[in-house]
Amino acid sequence: MKILNEIREVKWLKILLFYGIILIGTYFARKLPNLLNLLLVRITDIQFTFNFNHGFVALIVTLLFYKFKIEKQEITLLGNNKLKSILFPIVLIVCYSMYGINNNQGVDKHLWAFIFSSSAFIYNLMEEYAWRGYLIDSLEKVNFVLKSVISGIFWGVWHLLIFSNFDQFGGFWIFLAFCLVFSFILTFAVIRTKSIIVAGAIHGFIIQTNIIALICFIFFMLLLLTYNKKLIKKNNETIL
Repeated sequence: MKILNEIREVKWLKILLFYGIILIGTYFARKLPNLLNLLLVRITDIQFTFNFNHGFVALIVTLLFYKFKIEKQEITLLGNNKLKSILFPIVLIVCYSMYGINNNQGVDKHLWAFIFSSSAFIYNLMEEYAWRGYLIDSLEKVNFVLKSVISGIFWGVWHLLIFSNFDQFGGFWIFLAFCLVFSFILTFAVIRTKSIIVAGAIHGFIIQTNIIALICFIFFMLLLLTYNKKLIKKNNETIL
């Protein structure tokens, strides 16, 4: 069968080594103090709950594996259309900044939304370099469905080392199902754009489940569907 042949051609030992190192690194990183907070308390009185420890682990391991990866790296930071890729985080940050996010820090809701959405985007880049970057690149000969399922499972199980419980999602299995569904969207995005920035921005659109999340999602889908299309024709030449 074609699927079995695709699975056999995957370098599973390298992928499992990659995943195992991230799991071990994440376990120990979560035992450390919040490194970002230790830095920020020196320059501001605002209390940040962002914990990038495990994100740094995923990013560092991914960059090391990319450095020693024999196969060509297909998925990059900006992908195959830099201008259009940059539009994705702009949409995310501008939409949320205009709408605002309430907080108990005494910070203007629009400024807080800018800080929060920007921080979420930066963190999501770290995750996406691993799960929709190196992992999808390593599964290059596997079909879209399997890529989505594998990256979704790896991504979801990794969160067992991050969350103390999954009550806010209704339990781990519901969370894992969400990761699988969302993985199809993110995998489609990186296959179409070859861009980590695009995946990071889409990953961040559900900062809050409100009208802004819906607006961001609609914009993202429109950008994805028109990503490889020429916008202007002039003198028989195409301008992106």
